[in-house]
Amino acid sequence: MFAVMRIDNDDCRSDFRRKMRPKCEFICKYCQRRFTKPYNLMIHERTHKSPEITYSCEVCGKYFKQRDNLRQHRNLHMDTCGRGCFGK
Repeated sequence: MFAVMRIDNDDCRSDFRRKMRPKCEFICKYCQRRFTKPYNLMIHERTHKSPEITYSCEVCGKYFKQRDNLRQHRNLHMDTCGRGCFGK
């Protein structure tokens, strides 16, 4: 008969484990919201610095603080109405 022996080798296991990096956090100085990327923090902090700047939809009049959000919203009009909404 054959004997089965278990070999515990922690060195082999450590090669297969994913190495965890400490998470970098960027914190908003106005509301303490946390972000993992500095670019996202920069975009967020713009909403605190200039709340009077808004972007409005020409079709329905809805207001947005960020231009990218307005751009996404416009796509909804395109999907719903086609180009007819913007042809007014």
